[in-house]
Amino acid sequence: MRAGRGRNWGGEIRRARIFQRLAERTGATVVDGWPAFQAAVRGRIWQPWRRLRPAHPMLAASEGPSPAWLDRVVELSTPTAVAIYDDIVAQSRALGLELSTEREAELRLRRKRNENAFKWHVVPTRAFANAFGLDPDRIIVGRQGTVVAHVTPGPWPDRPAVGLVSGASPGRGIEALIAAMRMVRESVRDVRLYLWLSATSERDEAYLDELRASTAKEPWIEIETAAYGQLGETLARATVLTIPHPALEYMDVILPVKLFDSLAAGRPLVVTPRTETVAIVEPNHVGLVTADDRPESLAAAFVRLLEDHELARTMGRRARDLAVREFDWRVLGDRIADEILRREGQPIEARSA
Repeated sequence: MRAGRGRNWGGEIRRARIFQRLAERTGATVVDGWPAFQAAVRGRIWQPWRRLRPAHPMLAASEGPSPAWLDRVVELSTPTAVAIYDDIVAQSRALGLELSTEREAELRLRRKRNENAFKWHVVPTRAFANAFGLDPDRIIVGRQGTVVAHVTPGPWPDRPAVGLVSGASPGRGIEALIAAMRMVRESVRDVRLYLWLSATSERDEAYLDELRASTAKEPWIEIETAAYGQLGETLARATVLTIPHPALEYMDVILPVKLFDSLAAGRPLVVTPRTETVAIVEPNHVGLVTADDRPESLAAAFVRLLEDHELARTMGRRARDLAVREFDWRVLGDRIADEILRREGQPIEARSA
């Protein structure tokens, strides 16, 4: 199956889920997009049988509006909480993408204006907030998550395999992973490597074409896509899942979505020593952390887990338990809702299942 241009479903799931529990617990109106927001608020204000303008509704936004919309958002609502989970400028630099000076300025202005407009900023990690200058008194650490009812463990494969689900671009450690797996095959002769890669631009597709060409004579490497609808069964094809991010500052402060989907899939992880990822993997004993991001270090960790079936399965069970207990979006959503309601002086009612 050819890998092709796809969608950033990890970001889409986060945007759909991050304030879902807040909305459910407060009876909020949920809209998709700023035109729908404007229509909903104006309809509420100017109902023909109610010529009285009510207080501005409180707004929680899973993504900040563009400057073109922000003035209307402020006019029509009380901007209360916004999710800030990416810094596109820093991410682009980490992945070797060039942005024009005008585009960088536009992105920085958008984030700054949203920071100023919204009272509370929900972020993936405190380190992310510190790295990008967010006010520590206004942040709520929301983390990243998964949907454990959707991403479920499948049967362990008969043939050993390592899997990576990722965007398709340089700067994500894919080349180091391939080099590591060539070393692994010296010890585990029948191991396979699954690269589930999503291309979201022409540049990504060109990168994928180069990757296919460089591995064309190695049929044990399979480059495919991972559709979200079948994510659990797709990840189940691997014995070990991996996040081989290189040593970049941006990778140290984020939490990749694939970490939490991998936990939910009930597979052990091999990760490079990126700070926030290690803080979840190491103390919870759900995988191995390499000494560095060299292929030799990755290969040694893969061989250990591929040859020690009991260790791999024990870590896989712990991974699934951790995802259910701590990182399902309903669990995270309740924690975020609790904190927003507490800061706003609103009652925090008992949570429903």
